Amino acid sequence: MIPAHRGPLVRTVASGVLVAIAVIASMHALRLVIDPGPWLTAGTTGVLLVSTTTCVVRYLLLRTAVDRAAARRAAGQGASADRAADRAAGGASFIATAAGLVVAVWFVLARYGGPGQRFEPFVGPDSVEQVLERFRQATELMNTQVAPVDPGPAISMVAVGGTLLVLLVVDSLAGARMPGFAGVPLLLLWTPPLTLIGDVPWPVFVISVTAMLLLLTVDPVGVTPGRRGDSESAAVRRAQRFRSGITALTSVAVAATSLGVATGMAALPALAGTWNQLISTPSDTVELSSELDMRQPLSARSGNTVLTYTMADGEPTGPLRVMTLTAFDGVQTNRNVPTGGLADFDASTVLAPPGEGATGQGRQMDVQIGQLDGSELPLPLEPRRVDVDGDWAYDPLRDEVRGGEGTQQGAPYTVEIVDRGLTPELLRAVPSGGDPRSAGYTEVPDTEHRDDIADYAQRVAGDAPTRFDAVVALQNHLRSGAGFVYNPDADYRGSSDTVWDFLQNKEGYCTQYALSMMVMARSLDIPARIGVGWLPGRPDGTGGYRVTGQDSHAWPEIYFPSVGWVRFEPTPQVQTGPLPAYANPTTGNAPSASPTPSRAPEVPTQQPSERPDESEAAATQSASGNQVSDQTLPGWAWVVAVIVALGVLGGAAWLLLRRRTEVEELDPERAWARVLALLAEREVRLGPSVTLRRAPAVIADEIRTRTGAPLPDDVAERLTALADAAEDERYARASTPPSAAELEELTTSVTAELTEALARKA
Repeated sequence: MIPAHRGPLVRTVASGVLVAIAVIASMHALRLVIDPGPWLTAGTTGVLLVSTTTCVVRYLLLRTAVDRAAARRAAGQGASADRAADRAAGGASFIATAAGLVVAVWFVLARYGGPGQRFEPFVGPDSVEQVLERFRQATELMNTQVAPVDPGPAISMVAVGGTLLVLLVVDSLAGARMPGFAGVPLLLLWTPPLTLIGDVPWPVFVISVTAMLLLLTVDPVGVTPGRRGDSESAAVRRAQRFRSGITALTSVAVAATSLGVATGMAALPALAGTWNQLISTPSDTVELSSELDMRQPLSARSGNTVLTYTMADGEPTGPLRVMTLTAFDGVQTNRNVPTGGLADFDASTVLAPPGEGATGQGRQMDVQIGQLDGSELPLPLEPRRVDVDGDWAYDPLRDEVRGGEGTQQGAPYTVEIVDRGLTPELLRAVPSGGDPRSAGYTEVPDTEHRDDIADYAQRVAGDAPTRFDAVVALQNHLRSGAGFVYNPDADYRGSSDTVWDFLQNKEGYCTQYALSMMVMARSLDIPARIGVGWLPGRPDGTGGYRVTGQDSHAWPEIYFPSVGWVRFEPTPQVQTGPLPAYANPTTGNAPSASPTPSRAPEVPTQQPSERPDESEAAATQSASGNQVSDQTLPGWAWVVAVIVALGVLGGAAWLLLRRRTEVEELDPERAWARVLALLAEREVRLGPSVTLRRAPAVIADEIRTRTGAPLPDDVAERLTALADAAEDERYARASTPPSAAELEELTTSVTAELTEALARKA
């Protein structure tokens, strides 16, 4: 239980601690929509820093107001002192919030306004521009991505900044004597997980609500000294203790009930997800976009399971394609391919575009749909037979299987993959002439650097003897040559020609690599398109493979007459794993279209490495350890933070000690409280209806009843003088109370004489 009505220091610190605990706990609710990462440490640090600032400023202002009010009271200005103290209390809350806002803004600028993710204590206009740009990025990411998103710099900044804003509002309401409303802003941190996921972790609920209930047991931090004695009377203290006890017990009951309800709902299948269903209709599915934007940085993908599959021979398949994209305007792609007409099929039909022969042995693949929402069925790239229930049809031009109802969670289907037997020799032998089926796949966007891109492609692959060699030259140039680096944070939003800028900057992810290779191939009059789908996934520990939203991928496909569309992989190995054997004529491996799944996660690191092999090593370590590094603050920053924290704690301890050693200045309220305390010790208590004006007479009658002797007139006069002074202090517009010395002498004599009078027996 928090003690009721202590000095400004105790109440200010207690209020600040409870507010900070509630906000930090509520911030952890965002972990359902943002993957854990360094933003949690940054948010906690920011909350502690801002909360400490507001507490210190508020206390210093309140302490100053108390001292000034006491000085006015000593000068006989009791009423004006009260009014000035009340005004000072409101001003202290406003100024403390303003100081906290300044610190919060500085912290966000210092933490997220630098070029990377380093803490830069010296901020300037560049920091402001960087923060505004990251806010714009976060807005776009939140509008397009599925929770939980990756804690990149933009999303982390919004999470931390939003938490600090909520802290300021909650702290301001608590400091403005409105603790009952202080918990309402916390709902802003609960809203994203409630609306997107339909849940709030029970520890967040229990801790936040308990802290807010305990906040009600802290008297509002005011500074009106003239009314302080009233609240220090025995009756008022009992009422305050009772209120504090009831509120504390209520918080314990809420915590226990919440824990019990959460445990029961988790244990009973019939109740699981009830809260989710009551408040929202969440979407846990993953859906691929039919457009790729070269300007955007790579956004986090959902970790939800898209599908699982098993292979009869135990070896993973290659990528699973969902759709193909053809048109590209220099920034975005779209499908822009007329439908080839939908054809019905059965389990015996080999689904492949015209001219794609199947010569190898079949491999059976059993698939089960997970949290995937789409109209297309994920399928291997090679010719295949598909056994699936539902209203599905095949589009031979796009090489897609589409259905009106789309994918359904838990639905199974079986695929028999028939290998085309692709080898470098086979692809080299294919004539490089045109083909009617490749019409429209050689269009190059008319951008500012269209000719520069064509010259670039010509220098890389223009001398290749065959179409296959030219394509391999483009692929290898992007994948492992000329210093290209896989960087999921690459951002080309200010670019007027994204392909050209990517070729110059040499940093990007699968979208930039795939689209750039497509454009360069087309500039060499080689038909090319983009495949969109999923990488093979990872072993699930049961002999199968699990594909998640983080396995989404895009790759270029090149058309070879009499063979068909063939996938190549310009994206570095850090993301995609080794090349298929047919796309790497130097390996000498047996032909296979299935790369091994030993690849990095979709977002391997926060910062790109200088070399692809270094990126791969860092990504592999991250994938195997499944850890999130938090090395964003330099060592000196932690040292400064520790020194500041120790200084704040030391200062608070000194102020508390100083406050306890101060001699209280006696005023009429305290003097009268001493008299009442003495009487209460001797079982003489005044009823709640007894006013100060009637109190001396009631006390005299009680003494006459107990002792049989009247109260001496001089004692009655001094007792009446004390009661009148207290009454004037409480209710008079203007009063001139006795000095502290006079009150001390008067109180000492009255208490001594009352003690002597009550000692006499009737």
